Formats: sequence, structure tokens, C-alpha cells
Amino acid sequence: MVKKKQSTAPIKKVIGWREWLCLPDLGVQSIKAKVDTGARSSSLHAFDVSIEQSPEGRLVSFKVHPIQHDSKSTVSCRVPLFDQRWVRSSNGKREYRPVIRTTVESWMNNG
Repeated sequence: MVKKKQSTAPIKKVIGWREWLCLPDLGVQSIKAKVDTGARSSSLHAFDVSIEQSPEGRLVSFKVHPIQHDSKSTVSCRVPLFDQRWVRSSNGKREYRPVIRTTVESWMNNG
């Protein structure tokens, strides 16, 4: 009998191209995300974006509509600014955008 070697690799979760996520650090309980496996980072549609200096460092404030096609539901966020980078939008226009780091969790784990 040959003994199988146990794998030490982490179990990878299989996800679809659209998933419901939770962004707990931002106070967003659920939001639909499109998965882009070729991207180095992700984007979040935000509005009323502003950057400010505070005693804690630079912060970015913004709002999001977590529910698709619902402009009444709004979550206000204020988090540390990680970086600012030039990003080319889908229409080809370059914009200097703020970059944040935040926790992403599966929405199913929170329901």
C-alpha cells in the first residue's frame, strides 16, 4: 500500500465571475463584485471622494451605493489613504485616483 502525501497548500475557494462580498472595514454589509482574475487590484465605484490631512495621516472620504441600481442606499466611508495612482478607465481616460486597503469577506460567511 502506497501512502499518499498530504498537501500543505491552502484550500482555494472557487468563485464565479460575480459574487456578493462584505467590506466590513468600510461598513458595507453586502455588495456585488465582478471578479477579474487578471487584475492586480480591484476598484470600487465611489463618489464624493475627498482627501484630507488629519493627525493620524492622510485620509480619504467617499460614499458608495452598495445596492446596484439603488442610489438612495448610501454608505459613507473614511479610511487611511494607502497610495494614489494613475488609472486608465474603461473609456481610455487617465485619472489620478486614491488607493485604499481593506478587508474583503465572503458575504455568505456573514449571512
